[in-house]
Amino acid sequence: MPDFKRVIRGYEPEAVDQAWAETDRQLSEANAANKELRLQINNLREQNTEWGNRLKSYETMESDLRDALLSAQRAANQIREEANQKAETLSKSARDESDAIIAEANRLAEERKTEIEADLIEKKQEIFKLQEEIQVLIIKRDKLRNLVEKSLQHFEIIQNLLGDPSKIQTLLQQEKGS
Repeated sequence: MPDFKRVIRGYEPEAVDQAWAETDRQLSEANAANKELRLQINNLREQNTEWGNRLKSYETMESDLRDALLSAQRAANQIREEANQKAETLSKSARDESDAIIAEANRLAEERKTEIEADLIEKKQEIFKLQEEIQVLIIKRDKLRNLVEKSLQHFEIIQNLLGDPSKIQTLLQQEKGS
């Protein structure tokens, strides 16, 4: 507060005018500073609003990115699950197909083995029959050989007898006795 001297009829006008001018100047400066501060406040409010909008935009982007990331994770999990299911299905299908092929191959091998065994038995029977026939033929051959040998002996005897008729009589008698 300014200190005014008292004069007759109030305060000294010069001091009051000077104080008034100083106060007016200070008030003007304060108003200018206030105006400047209000402008700064308005600028800061605008910046705050802009930053708030940016923040909201970033928050929206973050939310969108989070949703996109979650969607991508879900899609990746779904794709992975589908791929695993397809792989399992293909693997099972391949196993089933290979089992069927192996079963068919085993069936065909068993069928072929049975055919071969039947053919083998048949061939053994044929060999056995041929061996029996060979034995019969060997016996017939031996009998024929004996007959030929006897015939040759008889032929020699006949030749000898033709040379001596008395021997024929003796031989005929011997033949009747045997």
